[in-house]
Parts: sequence; structure tokens; C-alpha cells
Amino acid sequence: MTTRLIGLADDYPVIIDALAGKLAQAGGFGVAFQARTGEQLLQALKDKPCELLVTDYSMKQGTLGGDGLAMVERVLRQCPGLKVVVFTMLSNRALFSQLTKLGVHGIVSKNDQMSEVLAAIRAIDANSAPPYCSPSVREQVAMPAVGNAPLQRLSPSEREVARLFAEGKTLDEIAAHLHRAKSTIATHKQNAMQKLGIANNADLICYAYEVGIV
Repeated sequence: MTTRLIGLADDYPVIIDALAGKLAQAGGFGVAFQARTGEQLLQALKDKPCELLVTDYSMKQGTLGGDGLAMVERVLRQCPGLKVVVFTMLSNRALFSQLTKLGVHGIVSKNDQMSEVLAAIRAIDANSAPPYCSPSVREQVAMPAVGNAPLQRLSPSEREVARLFAEGKTLDEIAAHLHRAKSTIATHKQNAMQKLGIANNADLICYAYEVGIV
């Protein structure tokens, strides 16, 4: 039986180990590489080609940066024939819509069973209409969109910083783009999160996509 090479990317080793174990248990799969940052992932795709990639959406960044949608878009552009399954803790209808528009072949929530990754691979092999969505993803897609009234609380600068951050830019990159000090950008981001009642970066990204400012 031919062994299919799968690339794995996640910043938590325990998740990569669990994914590798599931693939080994299923049989017919081999791990082409393991990456823990977007930078490592892009380099691995050049050095160790694979047929399919299972990647987290949000990972710790290397010196190259490029997390989130920017990273996924770059992967698809760099490897146009690659099948991509996004395996993520984020649970956001608008974000899933953006990933679908980029052309990913599967979206699996980490809130679902890890076997859903194998289900996504099988769906891709069967040429099912992409993308394959795990149960939690399908549930989110079916939910109504939230309103954007709280955006009125943000200053133009806070809104722009939130938008750029949600797109995957680092604080250093935003500072260079807006010609502002990094400390100023950090303050705008913190103020935006406080005004919106958001406690962490993942929720800020989710909110930005949900209300459509990205």
C-alpha cells in the first residue's frame, strides 16, 4: 500500500504527537514533517514536499511572521496543488467563511474528536465538495452573525490596529505600516480589547472577522 505523506503544523507538541499517532493507527500515512511556527512550515514545504497539510490556524511566530489567514494564503500560493486542512481552536463563522474563500479543503475544530481530521482526509480523497467541516464548525456556520454596534466605541486608530492584527500582522509590522511606535500600537490594541470586553488575542481575531472589519 502506498504511504501518503502528511505535513503537520501546530505550536503544541502534544497535538502534533496525537495527530501523528492517529495517522499511524489509521495506516497508509507517513509524517513528512512537523512544524511549530509559520516560518518553519513554509520552509518545510520547500524542503519536504507532502500531499496534504494539517495545520493550526494560529501558531507562535518565527522571525518571518505571517500567522493566521496570511499564513494560510501564503501556503496555498506557495504550493497550489497542496490539500490543506485547518485544525483550530477558533470557532467563528466569518473566519470559516474566509478560509473557505481562500480554498482550504477542510476545517476541523479542536473541540471535536481528533478522528475528524481523518474524516476530513477521507472526504478529500473521495473528492467531496470542499471544504469538509467538522460538527462544531458546521454548528458555527449555521449560527446568525453578531451585530457590530460595539465598534462605535473604538477610535479610528484602535479599529485599524484591531483590523491589521486580526489579519495576522505582528505589532512590529503594524507599527511599521502605520509609522507609529510599537508601544503606541500596543496601547491601541489594549484599549480596543478593553472597550470591546475582549480578554485574549484569539477572541479579538474572532470578533474582527465576525463583524466584518477584516
